[in-house]
Amino acid sequence: MKKIFLILTAIILSTACVNFLYLSRAEAAKNDKATFEPRLLMAEVTGYGNIELKPGVTEMFYSILTETLQKDFNVESRQLVANIGGEPISNAEIFSVIHMDAIAHGPYHNYDTSSNALKNYANSVLGRRKGSKSDKKSENKAYRLNTSLAAEIKKIGAAYGVDYIFFCNVRDIEFWRKVGSSNLTTKNLDGKKVTIDLDYYLVEVKSGKVFAGQISDKRTNLNKGKIIKAYGAKYTVDNMLAFALTEQALKIEKNILDKGLKSFSAR
Repeated sequence: MKKIFLILTAIILSTACVNFLYLSRAEAAKNDKATFEPRLLMAEVTGYGNIELKPGVTEMFYSILTETLQKDFNVESRQLVANIGGEPISNAEIFSVIHMDAIAHGPYHNYDTSSNALKNYANSVLGRRKGSKSDKKSENKAYRLNTSLAAEIKKIGAAYGVDYIFFCNVRDIEFWRKVGSSNLTTKNLDGKKVTIDLDYYLVEVKSGKVFAGQISDKRTNLNKGKIIKAYGAKYTVDNMLAFALTEQALKIEKNILDKGLKSFSAR
C-alpha cells in the first residue's frame, strides 16, 4: 500500500511540474512578445472634415482600431489611461495640434473640405489661402512635422513609453449618416451607397517622421454573408457599421506593416 501511495505521489508531483513548466514557458513567451513588439499610442480618432459625424462613431472606430492593432503592437490607449487616473501629458490639446500638423503637411490635406479648426491651423503654419491644397507628396513616403513639435513628440513618447503615435482623421462616413434616422433599418440600406473616407498618420517618436495613409471606400452593398457569420441573422445597423469599420481597420493594419514601418528607414 505504501508503495502504491509513493507511486501516486510521484505521478501527481510530476504532473504538477509539467504544468508549472508549461505555464512558465507560456508566460515567458507572452512577456517576450510584449518586450519585442513595438509600442504604439492610440492618440486620436476624430474628424477634421467639414461634415459633422454622428456622435459615437469615432469612439467606436477608436476601439476597433485599438483591438486590431493590438495584434502587432503593444497598444497604449489614451482613453484607458485617462479613465484610470489622468494622462501623463497634462496638455491634452497637444495631440490635436500634432494631428492637424500631420494633416496639413501631408499628402491628403484639402483646405476646401477641412473643418474650421484645421483651416485656421493650416493658415497659421503654412500660410494657406482658401481653396488651396497642401503640396502633393509621394504616397508611402515619410515626412517631417513642424520642427517646433519634435520636443513635444519625444515627451509624449517618454510619458507613455511608446515608439509610435497613431492618429486617424475620419472625414466622412456616409453610411452612418444614412442610418442616423430612426426609421432606417438594415433592410432600408439595401442598394444604398456606403462611403467611408479617412486618412491616418503614424508618427515615429525617435525620428519625428510621419507616415500617412488614406482610405476611400465607396460601394453599394456590404457582404451580408460575412456580417451574418460574425453577428448572426438578426444583426443590427450598429453591427453593420462595426463590420464596415473593422474592414477599414484591417486595411490600415496591413498598410502600416507593409509600408508604414519601412518608410521610416527609407532614404
